[in-house]
Formats: sequence, C-alpha cells, structure tokens
Amino acid sequence: MLVFAAAITLVAAWLPLWPSLSSLLDLSAFTNLADPRLCGLLMRTIWLSTCAAALSAACGLPLAILATRLRLPGAAICALLLPLPLLLPPLLIAQAWHGMFGIDGPWAAVFTLGLSCAPFPALLAARALERQAASAHESALLSGGRKLALEQMVRTALPATALGAALAFLFIASDFAVPDYFAAVGDKFSVYAAEVFNGWRSEQLGVGAAAAAPLVLVAGLVLYWCLWLRDTHSGTDGGNHRALSKLDCGRGKLPLSLLAWSLLAVVLLAPLARILFETGAAGPNADGDWMTRSTASFNHALERGREDLARSLRTGAAAGLITLMVAPIWAHFIVKLPAGRLSRWLQVLIALPLLAPAVGTGLGTILIWNNPMTYRFYDSWMLPPLIMAGRFMPIAIFLLAERMKRTPPSQIDAAAICGAPYWQQLFRYQLGPYRSAWFLSAALVAVFSIRELDLAVLIPAANPSAAVRYYNALHFARDGFVAAFGLMIALVLFLPVALHSLWNGLNQNKS
Repeated sequence: MLVFAAAITLVAAWLPLWPSLSSLLDLSAFTNLADPRLCGLLMRTIWLSTCAAALSAACGLPLAILATRLRLPGAAICALLLPLPLLLPPLLIAQAWHGMFGIDGPWAAVFTLGLSCAPFPALLAARALERQAASAHESALLSGGRKLALEQMVRTALPATALGAALAFLFIASDFAVPDYFAAVGDKFSVYAAEVFNGWRSEQLGVGAAAAAPLVLVAGLVLYWCLWLRDTHSGTDGGNHRALSKLDCGRGKLPLSLLAWSLLAVVLLAPLARILFETGAAGPNADGDWMTRSTASFNHALERGREDLARSLRTGAAAGLITLMVAPIWAHFIVKLPAGRLSRWLQVLIALPLLAPAVGTGLGTILIWNNPMTYRFYDSWMLPPLIMAGRFMPIAIFLLAERMKRTPPSQIDAAAICGAPYWQQLFRYQLGPYRSAWFLSAALVAVFSIRELDLAVLIPAANPSAAVRYYNALHFARDGFVAAFGLMIALVLFLPVALHSLWNGLNQNKS
C-alpha cells in the first residue's frame, strides 16, 4: 500500500514540482540571484513572510489559551470560530481591511496575511495545551498560583506555536494574490512569487518554474528547524491521560473574555462584518435601502456564480476522496519511524508541495501535462483535483500522524500477531478511534482546494472556479457581487468544520 501511496503522490505532488526541483538540484536557479533585483525580491518576501508569521503567532497563542484553557464566558464559541479565518479566501480578508481603512502596500499584506494565518499557531498551540501534563499544571497552580500556571501554559505551547508560525510562513511566502491586490490598489511593490508568475505572463514557463527553487529551499529549512524544535522541546502528558480542568480566572474573567473577543474580532468578525456591509453599500443617490441592495447582491451572486461554485465543490470533493485513500498510508509510515533526523527529512519531503509557491506548481503542471500524449487529461476536469490533492495532502498527513501517535503501540502489535492484514491494522485499529479526524483531514483538503486561487488561475481546466470568478470580479470592482459571493464561499468552506464540531459535541454528550 505504501507503493500505491507513493505512486499517487509522485503523479499528484512531485511531478509538477520537477521543473523547480531539478533547478534546485543542479543549482542553476541560484545563479539568477546574483541579479540585485531578484535577490531583493527574495529578501523582501522572507521579510514579509517572517513579519506576517510573527503576527500570526502573536495573535494565535493568546487566542489558543483564552479559548481552550481558561474558564471564560463564550470561550466555547471562540474555540468553534477559531479555524474560520484559515478557511476564508485571504483576498476576502484583504478586501475587508482595505474597505475599512484604505490600507495598501507591503505592510497591509503583512497585516492581512498574518491575521488570515493566525489559526495555524492557534490550533497547534491548542492541541499542545490539551496534552499538557495534568500533574505539572496542578503543581504550578499550587506553588505559584494562576500566574505560574499561565507561564507554564505558554512554555508548553511555544514549540507548537513555532511550528504553526512555520506553516504560516510557508503559505504566506508562496502567496501571490494578496500582495498583487494591495499593489494594485495602492503603493506598487512586488514579491518573489510574482517573479515566478511572470514566467507565465511572458510565456517562459521553464524560467518561471525554476525561479521558485530558492523559495522552496528557504521554506524547507524553516520547516525542518520547527520540526526539530517540536521533537526536542515538546512536552507531553507522559502517559497521564487525566483531563485538564480549565483555569478559573477570578476577577480577571471579564477583562480576559473581552481580550479574547477583541482578538477574534480583529482576526475574523470585523472583516466579515465589513464584507456583509459591502453587499448593500452604495452612494447616497442609490435606489432602495441597504437590505434591498444586499438581497439583490446575493441573488446576483447566486445566479452568476453557482455553476463556478458547483465546479469548485466537485474539485474539492474529488481532492478529498484522493486524500481519504492516500493520507492515512503516509501518516502510518511516519508514525512507525522513530523521531529523529530521518523522520524530519521525510516530513519535509512530503511537505514539498506546500513549500513551493502555488504559481510554481501551476507552471510545472503545465510543463509536465500539456503535451500531445496527455493533453486530453490536461484539459479535463480530472486534473485540477489531482493537483490540488497533491498540494494540500501534507496537511491531512500531518493531522492524521498526530492523531495516530496516540494509539498505544501494543494495540497495533497485538493486531499484527493475531494475523490482521495491513489494511485492517491501519483503518480499524490505528485509525478507527480517530475516524472523525480522518474525514476532517479530507474535508480540510477539499476546503483548501476550493479556495485555492494561484493554481486555478494558471491551469486552464481549473479556471471555471469560484476562486477565479471572485478574483476577476474583485479586480473589476464589482463590490456588491464580490462581497456577496465571498460570503457564500465562506459559508460553504466553514460547513465541514462546523459539522465536525457538532459531531464531536454529540459524541461527548452521549459518552
């Protein structure tokens, strides 16, 4: 089964990266960095991504503690809404903040991308806090009170927060659309992903794909460092599975609750409110009231965008189905490896599709598949879900690996001794207790596939999609339609997380 998973991954993930990786292996991509302009673009991208990732960590860590470890009013709702900014198209958040304050330029991109990626460190920090040793937390609370207990929470969550910030760095460094938007509406600036995209504009696809190699190397080193940090500094419960009680905040309950909702407002609620306002916003001489115009915008968005949204849903569902079959096999293989250098390098190898800019993957897809032998497949609806699954499957693999590590090895050994076949060991004994996480991982890949823009712009078969229609309408300043269509996309993307939370809540109530 590992051979099957490797074959699918080879076709879906690694083949489109070959034009970039080949230039990385023979070092030809680095000769162009002698050009001061290209070197400056790379340094600016690293600076922008570092600042935005730091902002995501600065917002995500407090949100994780406030929403999951403190006894505060509305904390459960905060925890439910925490993943939503990650599922929204970053362009929607960019549009909202530009509409509210008119921000533009590179700092606007830092602010927007940092907020949209805040769930990465927040969710990983929350997961680390769930596995905090109950005895250590209680000892800190008894010996140093709430202050020491909070300090220990921060120390426990820091390695996971760093890993989340690294994931944010990967997504931000490869983003082309948000910097392009802020450069279009204000001060002109460029990032390294734009140089890769220019290879498509100038019809020099090989040059553009090769230009992505330095960014892949930088992202790979960042990810390896964070994996090392996780392996060497993460604290676990050491086999103590007692549930942690939430910390009572005493008089600080209301101020801390206000802080949690303020952070959530900046990360999520304020942009959504602004987008909702824009569905009916108009000049003083416009006909009708806000409600009438907003309703018309939603009707218009549904009429003009439903076919593109349906095609995006089909692409996401197919990508999720591929993930359901392949991701558990890779996750099981990672779990079987002892923690160390080999395991970390394998995870970096698996994460390669995320390390490369999406525009570089798109150019590689064109170079690999756009030829007389494979053109029919290249031009069919089947190519986009394959490439999307290959790009976002590492997210599912890492999520499942984290869950599978909780299964006692003795349980798997007993199944093997009893003669259980591999597929039964994997899907029944290893993955069985975490079946909801299995479906959630596929749903996340589907969500990221639906909101993916950079790849959809480049691959002709993926052009008729919700993300591309949203992007085109945004650049043609169709504000009411853009806002309504963006909210429709946001609702569709949030449904898998909402259903997963509802399912977990029902299971907890039954138990």
